[in-house]
This record gives sequence, C-alpha cells and structure tokens, in this order.
Amino acid sequence: MQSKQSLKYMRADDELKAEALGGVVDSSPLVGTWINTDKATGGIVKLILSKEGDSFFVQAFGACSPAPCDWGKVEGAVYSSGVDSQEGMAFTASYDFGFMETSLAVYLKSGILVLDSFNTFKDGSHRSDYFSREFYYQEYST
Repeated sequence: MQSKQSLKYMRADDELKAEALGGVVDSSPLVGTWINTDKATGGIVKLILSKEGDSFFVQAFGACSPAPCDWGKVEGAVYSSGVDSQEGMAFTASYDFGFMETSLAVYLKSGILVLDSFNTFKDGSHRSDYFSREFYYQEYST
C-alpha cells in the first residue's frame, strides 16, 4: 500500500491528463440573480451570485414577511465538473446566524440551479437539524 504522501490522486477522476487545461475555475456560468421556482417556498426565495476580482460571493434571501430577509453576502467556493475543466458548475457557502448554521451545496443542472441546504441548530431549542432541496431559474433583464 502506498503512503498518503506518495499518492497523486485518490480516484481515477482526480488524475489530471497531460493535455488537460485545469487551473482556476471560472464562476461566470453561475453569476446572476436566481429565483426559487416555488413561489410559496418557506426557504430561500432568491440568490444573487457575483464575482468580485478573483472572489465569488453569495447573497441569499430567506422567505420573510412582508419582504424577503437579506442573509448578507458571504464568500463561496466554486467547483468545476472535473479536474480538467475550468467552467464553474457548483459552489458551496456557509452562513452562521448564531442560533443556527446553514451550509449550502449548490450545482447547475440543465440551466436550473439546485440548492441543497443543511441546517444545524446551535441554540439548545431541541429543533431537529434538517435538510432541504430547492430549485432556481435565472432572472434575466429585459
């Protein structure tokens, strides 16, 4: 068995082919305003994804009344579909609200943004930690 230090990859998908580009992942395919397909959602109603310099940012808006709650802007990590791709197709981001932490794992599939959220309560309220999945379409200016 090889030692961990001598390994170059852990799966065949992790091996970079000699002719592959690889490198920095371009977040451009993700950038824009994304609206939840479920108008009655109790979760995240909208995402604004932006690129500032080399950084990618996520601004989420929760379902609140009378207007959506701005969760603020946090930095996200962008991922491609493989080690030889530079096109961004997924990201992760985390929010810490004090009483609860929310981790987002999001990916683009056939023009739809699929958001998985993992919600962990830290306030001793005995609420169950929970998972949710929501779908978003990109809002375009007219």
